[in-house]
Amino acid sequence: MTGAAFSYNKSMKMRYKKKLAAILVAFFLFIGMTAGLVLFVAIGGEGYARVSFQRNYYFLVKDCEETTVTVVSGDIYSAGGAGYFLEGDNAVAIACYFKESSAESVRKSLEEKGTETRLVVRSPEDLVLRGSKSAYKAQIEGNLETVDGFAHILYDTANGLERSELSQKEAKAALSGVVSSLRGLIAGNEGEVFALWNAGLKEAERKGSELVGGLLFAKDLRYLQTMLCDKAINLTNYFA
Repeated sequence: MTGAAFSYNKSMKMRYKKKLAAILVAFFLFIGMTAGLVLFVAIGGEGYARVSFQRNYYFLVKDCEETTVTVVSGDIYSAGGAGYFLEGDNAVAIACYFKESSAESVRKSLEEKGTETRLVVRSPEDLVLRGSKSAYKAQIEGNLETVDGFAHILYDTANGLERSELSQKEAKAALSGVVSSLRGLIAGNEGEVFALWNAGLKEAERKGSELVGGLLFAKDLRYLQTMLCDKAINLTNYFA
């Protein structure tokens, strides 16, 4: 390895660590800040709040019927894709991107190879909270920001692992950090209002824990990343 390559890889790995550290710091800060706010609004009684999480997620998908989900998911996973079923779209995600240009580039590349896919753009709908639920606006927004941050870490780690820029040990360290932080996020979400959301996060935490225990592939990280993005865009199903 040349000196320039070593310097590049070392710099990239430091960015992974700094990104994860920044997300964890932000997470614990918002937990501390929202605790007092929740108590204040709850005592105050009725309220109204709107949660608006303006993010676009670009899912590269292959359409399928309900009867062929298992087969299509298996084929995509075997080919190196996420293989995550998007229930609302009757499609299986190959990957999820944060930039349209990245998704389009891969779509065109697959098209040239004879694989037809389509791009599904999704963003979370605004969530209206009324009554005592309005007290949780800041905490819910903090949860979404944190989960989005975890998804970015998994996306970067998948790319780093696929390009041999990260070792198994380094990729697992990043994944372990996300899994551990998911546990912390769940533990900090107290109250019935978070019951469904916590169940969704627990599903992701269990999947991540399974992945840490075996040989890690980029497609596994993409699956978990896509799962987290899917949960974020369906926040109204968890909190409405």
